Amino acid sequence: MSENWDVYFGYIDDKVASVVIDMDIFNEINTEEYQYAHCLRLNVKNPNEDGFPIDAEADQLGEIEESVIDFLAPRNFINVGRVTTDGVRDIIFYSSQDESDSIAVAAQRFIQPTGYEASIFQIEEDENWEFYFEYLYPNQYQLQHIGNRQVVGHLESSGDTLEVPRKVEHWLYFENTKMMKRFAKAVKKEGFILENETHEEGKYILTISRVDLVDFHSISEVTDLLVKISEQYEGEYDGWETMVIKG
Repeated sequence: MSENWDVYFGYIDDKVASVVIDMDIFNEINTEEYQYAHCLRLNVKNPNEDGFPIDAEADQLGEIEESVIDFLAPRNFINVGRVTTDGVRDIIFYSSQDESDSIAVAAQRFIQPTGYEASIFQIEEDENWEFYFEYLYPNQYQLQHIGNRQVVGHLESSGDTLEVPRKVEHWLYFENTKMMKRFAKAVKKEGFILENETHEEGKYILTISRVDLVDFHSISEVTDLLVKISEQYEGEYDGWETMVIKG
């Protein structure tokens, strides 16, 4: 496993889902050697209204998961993430083994005594690691949400209460000026100001700004909008920054 784990939220079948994923595992191992995807599914006993375990149960499931992962790691089962939604937690492994006998042993040893219901199945893939990249890995909106959470966390740790709207600058990349100018025209209608245009290493860089709130939900609405518009004009959204305003 890599050291770069993160979490994001999305929806699966109209139900809110929490995804915890090893973002760099494919750079740490030869994925060709771990070609079989397996799932260990647990039913949450007392989920909250979002379908997630809370308090003591969340801690207990975390301990169970850690025991299972530690047991399976030396048996060539690599944990790449987990998905929790609608009262169900799926723990995902990739392995060099087609059979899931080792997972069954782990379930019998660490899960059965706790009274949790568990099921094990192999995930069918048309291409190697398809499930990881197409299902687990965050899309561009979710990737930006991860970045948003990190920046907001930095602001909070610096004493920012996040209650004051302030100027926020955003960066975007384009392959040509034609699309960049079309994008600029579109975001002007959304109240953004054009700050700067530069050209570096074959890419056109546009800096824009707008006064907004920077709590996680507010800024994520802004970045969702910019990602959506940038996709329409073949651009790439590259994040934001702002000043710290202490309470």
